[in-house]
Amino acid sequence: MRKIWARYIDLLENDLSTQIFDNIKNLLVCALLFAAGTSALRADYHQFIGVLVSGATGWGLIGVSAVLMFLNVSDGIRRLGKLRYHVAIQILVSLVYLLIAARLVEVVWAFRAA
Repeated sequence: MRKIWARYIDLLENDLSTQIFDNIKNLLVCALLFAAGTSALRADYHQFIGVLVSGATGWGLIGVSAVLMFLNVSDGIRRLGKLRYHVAIQILVSLVYLLIAARLVEVVWAFRAA
């Protein structure tokens, strides 16, 4: 138990909580951009003083959010890959991370649609 506690303290001293919260914050921003893009696709009005139709704006936001989400998930998986655990645990945690990221986008999308 003492070894686990010492490892936990070591991770906290190496800014584990900051990295986790930054990653979640980035996921939320990507999810909000994605929700805004899908909301713009359903709208019938012109944006940016009539220069762009809502479809172009929506697809642009969805594209930006997809690129940012890919970068954020890639960074998270890269950081998980640096851990000194068995490969099976790394794969399992990476899959859980991807599922949480996808679910977070769905939750924000549903919240934005309501």
